[in-house]
Amino acid sequence: MKVYKIKINLVDINPPIWRRLVIPSNITFYKLHKIIQAVFDWQDYHLFEFNIYNINLGLPDESGFGENPDKNAKREKIDSYFKKGVKFIYTYDFGDNWEHKISVEDILEGEEDKKYPVCIKGKRQRPPEDVGGTFGYEDFLNIISDPTNDECQEMLEWAEKDTGGRKFDPEYFYLPEINKRLARIR
Repeated sequence: MKVYKIKINLVDINPPIWRRLVIPSNITFYKLHKIIQAVFDWQDYHLFEFNIYNINLGLPDESGFGENPDKNAKREKIDSYFKKGVKFIYTYDFGDNWEHKISVEDILEGEEDKKYPVCIKGKRQRPPEDVGGTFGYEDFLNIISDPTNDECQEMLEWAEKDTGGRKFDPEYFYLPEINKRLARIR
């Protein structure tokens, strides 16, 4: 079985927030969306879109009010698009506009006894949902890094909705937790 080694970086965040993972071939872009949600622990309650080769892949707007993507992410397989060295953008939450740059680093032969997808490395906790994009996240970090700021405790408590009650730590990264979430993807 063929697998892809990819790296995903959140765009315009310093220090960088990123994940490196190995994913199976022959999956849809929708399943890749679910994998990205799991490795960053996004809550998956916003819209998303992939842009690769100037083709937009997402879910059709069944309400009739929005725009439809060029291709349906539930029908398009990554194999038709992935080649070593390809880079493309995944956008999650069109309000906060979290752009993730995805790089296909390698195409490998998968190991028979190994389950995919699997995260092999990464750095840092992702921003809280609905923090206000990159600028909102920068403000959030400034506030929580100053215990004398009147908003510090309130912001930390607000961010606990994304951490399951654990105090928000921008440096937090725990690989076994990520791989446990990945193992639940079907």
